[in-house]
Amino acid sequence: MTLRCPTRRRAFRAAGLAAAGALLSCRPAPRPDELSIVLVTLDTTRADRIGAFGGTAVPTPNLDRLAREGTIARDASSQVPLTLPSHATIMTGRYPASHGVRHNGIYRLRADEETLAEHLKAAGFETAAFVGSYVLNRGFGIEQGFDRYDDVPVDRFAGGRDQVFEAQRTADEVNAQVFRYLDARPAHRLFLWVHYYDPHEPYQPPERPGRTLAGAGYDREISYVDACVGDLVGKLRERGILDRALVIVAGDHGESLGEHGEKTHGLLLYQGALHVPLILRAPGLVPAGGSFGGPAELADIAPTVVDYLGLPPLPRAQGTSLRPRVEGRDDGKAAVAHAETMMPRLEFGWSDLAMLRSTRFKFIRAPRSELYDLASDPTEGHDLAAQEVERASEMSGQLAAWASASEDAAAGAASTRKLDPDEEARLRSLGYLGGDAFKSGAGSAAPAIDPKDGIAEIRALDEARGKLDSGDAAGALAALEPILRANPRNHQARVTKILALIRLPDLARAEDEAMAALAAAQAGDPAATVVVDKARGLLASVYRLEGKTREAEAEYRRMLAVDRDNEPVAVDLARLLVETQRLPEAAAILGGVLAKDARNGMALAARFQLASARGDDALRLEVARQLADARAGDPPSLLEAGRLLMDAHEPARAASCFSVVIEMSERPDPELLGKLGFARMAAGDLDGAAEAFRASSALRPGDPRAVYFLGVLAQKRGDLAGARREFERALTIDPGFAKAGEALDRLGGQPAPARP
Repeated sequence: MTLRCPTRRRAFRAAGLAAAGALLSCRPAPRPDELSIVLVTLDTTRADRIGAFGGTAVPTPNLDRLAREGTIARDASSQVPLTLPSHATIMTGRYPASHGVRHNGIYRLRADEETLAEHLKAAGFETAAFVGSYVLNRGFGIEQGFDRYDDVPVDRFAGGRDQVFEAQRTADEVNAQVFRYLDARPAHRLFLWVHYYDPHEPYQPPERPGRTLAGAGYDREISYVDACVGDLVGKLRERGILDRALVIVAGDHGESLGEHGEKTHGLLLYQGALHVPLILRAPGLVPAGGSFGGPAELADIAPTVVDYLGLPPLPRAQGTSLRPRVEGRDDGKAAVAHAETMMPRLEFGWSDLAMLRSTRFKFIRAPRSELYDLASDPTEGHDLAAQEVERASEMSGQLAAWASASEDAAAGAASTRKLDPDEEARLRSLGYLGGDAFKSGAGSAAPAIDPKDGIAEIRALDEARGKLDSGDAAGALAALEPILRANPRNHQARVTKILALIRLPDLARAEDEAMAALAAAQAGDPAATVVVDKARGLLASVYRLEGKTREAEAEYRRMLAVDRDNEPVAVDLARLLVETQRLPEAAAILGGVLAKDARNGMALAARFQLASARGDDALRLEVARQLADARAGDPPSLLEAGRLLMDAHEPARAASCFSVVIEMSERPDPELLGKLGFARMAAGDLDGAAEAFRASSALRPGDPRAVYFLGVLAQKRGDLAGARREFERALTIDPGFAKAGEALDRLGGQPAPARP
């Protein structure tokens, strides 16, 4: 080990000065070949909600302590306000237009992109990742280079609707997997990435006894994540990793929270969605209590890591190591930051946006471009573009040069989709091609609508979605018509219209609208063609509902021809093959999916259906166990698996199946709660059984069965007086309920008098 005593210190922040001073004493620094790397990414986390960055809404003691023990970048920016492309930038050190991942779900990081995990694995690191959201699950390419990639179990049918892009787990659930991993591994060089998704909407952090959270809504989510960061830091300290690692904590993007009319993130490029916390901590290497100014980028993280490790740089990284700025050798005044968002263009048919910021000024390229002086106007309330024409023009030129230099044509081409001749003919017959309905306008590839002018359209779409959620499908359709008349390229509005037509049901019109979605995704804008697969998936779903299995199969096969790793589509095709009795091909497809992820709930449910179609009872039981252990699948499969497991005298697994179905259900089911209680009781979980029976009784107070079983549970505990009370209560509910009377007789009690 070597000693490092930095001679130049950044100015201490006033808060925590004494603690920071104590930590600044020279301490042994790990050699680069001893250093581990811990990367913690905080989804949807604004810098101004963290105390170390000036936040006062809620206390964030754990993040603030990491900041005091390390150095913060005061002006770090996300390169795109969306989870997958932002993490692709973190892992490659490259801009979205270069690595090609420019939106969630419809892009994948290509195999020829070298990630930080691959770079460190080649250098001898053990690599492990634990993520909290489906949008980072394996299959999107972000998993490249990780020895272990622990992602989110996908239950596609939670709450009775498709949840594939909404699947997530709490920071506590992520931590549980991280802690099991750390406890089981020997202490050697590690690259550990932990991703917490929780500040993301909806703002509903889990509450638990013994943990006090502060604030409400989004701020309470921040309080929750801070607590979970504290738990992680404690485990790293316990395992001897913390002080022998470079720890980097970064937000992937922020949250607008209504500023400039945007509720969440992805559409606009204002500071609420782009300014993120960035903390570096490594005793003896990174000065404690330090901070540095000037723009920093998430693209700088990977180059910074390899710099501290003394490794060769990532060959195609575009970010810059922050180490000279951390150590005070660079004041950052010449630095700039960039950002983009393709979401307005891809999802709503508007213009995309790009941003360039210097230490003081920020320029946003849009149909009506904007310029802000962040020093005097940090909330971006006063657009200077009309006053500072020369500055705006200069920054526009710099941004255009950056965009040209960072654009990778191969990355864009890899995502481009084309309609085949049959599809084009069908769309023309419906009147969706050959005219101007979906064209961008003025012959330009980029739509002319400025996203800041589309906020009213978003509000109208939200109102339509609200009507649909409340069961008013006809009202939703009426609200959607003016949106699509004005902007037929609004993909989200068209998807909502398809769902409303399905709900009516009017499947013939839903099919036509799905074809229109396909046309809108294709026509006029090459960048928007990556939405084609989403539109094609909708069309396939409508075909399935109509019973048009051949047409649905053709769509699934088209999607898999473009992307053979699209696991949800592969499983949907396998389900269709089971339904049409083509079992060998279905088995082969499911085997391939489950070989990659043995806990894929969709694939397990399809395999359970396959076993039933074959009449293979041994395989049905095997898959029932897998469904129970994975705690995933669709409700019909899980219910049948639970019944099968009860018959096989495996009540604990049966209880797991029943409890997952209850978690999926929009409304509690007293009958299912009773099944759960009985399974838990058979498994010896008396407290859990009592909880289920009480819930069942509360929902169905006129049914004596749950009360009777509460008596049985009391009897099992040796509480004979309590058992007698419950049996008597059951007879009060139904004097003819024989089991309760027999139980009282065995206890030597007198049955309650019959009701008149």
